Amino acid sequence: MKVINLTKIDPISQFRSEHVKIRDALLDLIDAINKRDAPKALEILSQLNVIVGPHFRWEEESLYPVMERFFGRQYLEYLLSAHDRIVRRAKDLLEILSVKEIKPEQAETLSSIVRNEIIPHTIECDGISLFAEKLSEEEMEKLRNDLERTHKEGVPLLEWAEKIKDEERIRRGLKARALT
Repeated sequence: MKVINLTKIDPISQFRSEHVKIRDALLDLIDAINKRDAPKALEILSQLNVIVGPHFRWEEESLYPVMERFFGRQYLEYLLSAHDRIVRRAKDLLEILSVKEIKPEQAETLSSIVRNEIIPHTIECDGISLFAEKLSEEEMEKLRNDLERTHKEGVPLLEWAEKIKDEERIRRGLKARALT
């Protein structure tokens, strides 16, 4: 017997719930790095790759565009640059952790990368949810449908960054930029 789910997901609640999962995984990553447990750190990084891919894709393709009217194009493009920074740093972490050894001097640098260059985006991005109550039911429905689509497709972060991200940005006339 097939069970039908009659409840609709709340895309903003899901968005915030993912931030909690990402935060916890990042804190676990810092802990593994500080313990110089490269296999554990690599495992956590791999989990983050799977979780963050659909999350970033949904943010860029759906959430940020609908929220642009509140915070403007400049901030939207800043958020894109934060995604680019995180992708670069994820690649750096992957390269170092793939050696399966964390040297003492690397532990401090790697945990600093996570603390100072990755975690802050989770904090600032979660604040965007403050504007959700200003969205129309139609906008929320589109966010819901897009969230379901990106999660169903499940493209990991590094694959999304390599194959989808830039084409989507070009198609929508967006560029990553620092805040000025």
